[in-house]
Amino acid sequence: MRDVVQGNLIHLTEMRDGDAEWLQDTQWETGLLRNLSADALHPFTAAEYSELAADPDNDERFFFMIRANTDDGLLGWVMLDDVYLKNRRATLSIAVPVASDRGQGYGVDALNTILSFAFNELGLHKVTLEVNANNTAAIRAYEAAGFQREGINREAVFQDGQWLDLYAYGILAAEWW
Repeated sequence: MRDVVQGNLIHLTEMRDGDAEWLQDTQWETGLLRNLSADALHPFTAAEYSELAADPDNDERFFFMIRANTDDGLLGWVMLDDVYLKNRRATLSIAVPVASDRGQGYGVDALNTILSFAFNELGLHKVTLEVNANNTAAIRAYEAAGFQREGINREAVFQDGQWLDLYAYGILAAEWW
């Protein structure tokens, strides 16, 4: 795995010393936790985060830390998971957990940077993701990066005493700039 993938506002790196502890400390930020589409059954420990990114030779998962170009400060993480090289597709997950880091273009730049890696370096054909229907900020970021809504998993997420739809998004290499 490459050590750095350069974006305009951010760069993606492998996990460094102290990053797992940062992930552990920021994982339960209210805005992040509220918008998880997957079940979070327990807090991840720093060791579990380290294990998630431990194998740099794993060609089924690429886990990167998102860092600001200005000061190398941590902003979040992005992952291509379930990478299927035969069918040239992967599932994307991203998190910018600290509220003050959101809304500044870091997320969209991280999306474009990981898509560049996915399509140009890995030669993937398609990248997909899922998002809660009420996560309008994430939906705006995904659509700004070129993702298209491909489907709806009706009432798939339970939040605040009600069922929410889960949107499926995807982008093809030919659709990405």
